[in-house]
Amino acid sequence: MKKLDLVFQEIDKHLETLKYEKNKLLSLGVDNLSEADLLDYETIILLDAFIFRFIKLQSAIGEKLFPLFYEILTGRSYTEVAFIDILNTLEKYNFIPSSNYWNKVRKLRNEFIHIYPWETQLKIEAVQKAIKEIENIEKIYQKIKSFIDERKL
Repeated sequence: MKKLDLVFQEIDKHLETLKYEKNKLLSLGVDNLSEADLLDYETIILLDAFIFRFIKLQSAIGEKLFPLFYEILTGRSYTEVAFIDILNTLEKYNFIPSSNYWNKVRKLRNEFIHIYPWETQLKIEAVQKAIKEIENIEKIYQKIKSFIDERKL
């Protein structure tokens, strides 16, 4: 399970950094950021770092952890099924609230990728949504990690 251990290390690092950036954003008053605040380079750098980590976290969980965990749960190769089947299996075993929930998180990730630099209000709104999702994403991750740790897989 060396591959799984490496995925856990990656996710742990993303979460640790993301929570640090989240706390910095909250101390700046991210709920009240305006487009004028995005003229400050420190704020821009912090927002960009947060966005980068959120994208990396969502990708690591969705593209790496979920498929590997699907194999553990089912004994079947993730390459034999569509991603929606992986999500439906995780939902069936209550590791994610619903496949729709994870698709919503994925959609938020995609919003970040497609926001242009001049779409500052969209960027602020997407960051605010992402901040609210970090705790839920971490709960999903911890539930999967605990399941594996308890069974010493």
